[in-house]
Amino acid sequence: MARIVQLSDLHLRAPGQLLYRQINTADALARAIARINALTPRPDLVVLSGDLANAGAADEYAHLRTLLTALEIPYALMPGNHDERAALRAAFPEQPWNGEVLAQQRRETDAGDLLLLDTVVPGEEGGAVGTAQLDRLDAQVRDDRDALLFLHHPPVRTGIAGMDAIGLAGAELLADWLGRHPRVRATFCGHVHRTIFTAFAGRPLAIAPAPAHQIALDLSGDPAGLAWTMEPGGMLLIDWPVGSEPVIHLLPVDAAPVHRYAD
Repeated sequence: MARIVQLSDLHLRAPGQLLYRQINTADALARAIARINALTPRPDLVVLSGDLANAGAADEYAHLRTLLTALEIPYALMPGNHDERAALRAAFPEQPWNGEVLAQQRRETDAGDLLLLDTVVPGEEGGAVGTAQLDRLDAQVRDDRDALLFLHHPPVRTGIAGMDAIGLAGAELLADWLGRHPRVRATFCGHVHRTIFTAFAGRPLAIAPAPAHQIALDLSGDPAGLAWTMEPGGMLLIDWPVGSEPVIHLLPVDAAPVHRYAD
């Protein structure tokens, strides 16, 4: 069994600064870390799947590094469209980055490998998968081991038009790649700030919520309707038995009292 937490879309600012002058993303991250540290059984790894900083600035990554010292579990980082990959790599040089430019990784667990795919297009909100990313994936994937794939931008339509407009280009290339690698069991994404479950390339796909603020659920089809809301923050807890499919739990940032039926 491997147990993984996916924590996404932190949008951390420099110390003392609020997002949109209202949202304390640092406090949300600190609460999420406290919740993760209290989990039993304890997770093996936390994957932070992009938009770690809000502007990709060095002081934001320094703040992130300081806050992550409270996390008692190993973590793996990957970029989103709000990140700057060179600044991220410079701030966390000990992360096992795969290659010299892209911020991709492979992490091993008892159940299989975690493949972290960099979909950033510098200066753009949307992401893309192309030859460079897939070549690095080919160097990471192992045909004798199961794997889970993590990327920031979802390769599927979510129905939230404003987010779909800044989704993933090259999704068909990624689907073809998955078709050649049947031991990749599922795909995990961020970017949308909402919990969404669907399928891609014939396999499960999950999109993680954000710990602080969510994207409002607007299914009108109007991209101009894009908005945020202070619905409860969360993350995903992934239980992955050896040789089987992952089981995905929505984990709110803030724990609630537990009342046993026998009491």
